[in-house]
Amino acid sequence: MTNTDVQGALAEYQSLRMEIDSRAKFQQQILGLQLTLTSAIVALGLSRPGLIGALLIVPLSSYLLCGRYVGQRTAMRWITRYIDEEIAPRVRGGLGWGPWSRTNRRPARLLDWFLPLVICFPGASLLALGWTAPMLAAPESWYGTAGVTAVWLVGLLATGTSLHLLVDVLRGPAPTPAAPTSQAMPPLPPAPAPSASVDPP
Repeated sequence: MTNTDVQGALAEYQSLRMEIDSRAKFQQQILGLQLTLTSAIVALGLSRPGLIGALLIVPLSSYLLCGRYVGQRTAMRWITRYIDEEIAPRVRGGLGWGPWSRTNRRPARLLDWFLPLVICFPGASLLALGWTAPMLAAPESWYGTAGVTAVWLVGLLATGTSLHLLVDVLRGPAPTPAAPTSQAMPPLPPAPAPSASVDPP
């Protein structure tokens, strides 16, 4: 492998690291949007008794944003796997961050990011469903009650799906890179020695 190939691999690595950083920032934006949107809907629903039905939006919006959040995390995992499997073998000495981070995983994942996400996404949805549960027994027309019940059940399904997505991300191991085909990088070919010029007799 030539120096040009190594430089190309390093350039691709830098590009993928920038993509990981971009997706991580997008995750934070999704989290901020979820907190802002949920707070606004809850404030609107509780401002007047007749607007309590607006809380039924929370489970659906939380599910949509939770899916996007988990999708970014999954994409970052696959980018990391590509770096370990395809790029690291092309660089002499390898790229040690991927194996090191898998060996030294944070032990408190349940407390430092999983529980906050559960509270932020399905937790907020359950709170909204609990507030709107009395609407299911409200003395209204049968079609009005049936419509509210259908929306409420869809919200419950969306809440369960959000929880499933987060649990799957927590318990799912990070993608393990495949075994490299070669144990060591072949040495670079020696540079050709300059040919000595011989003066004609």
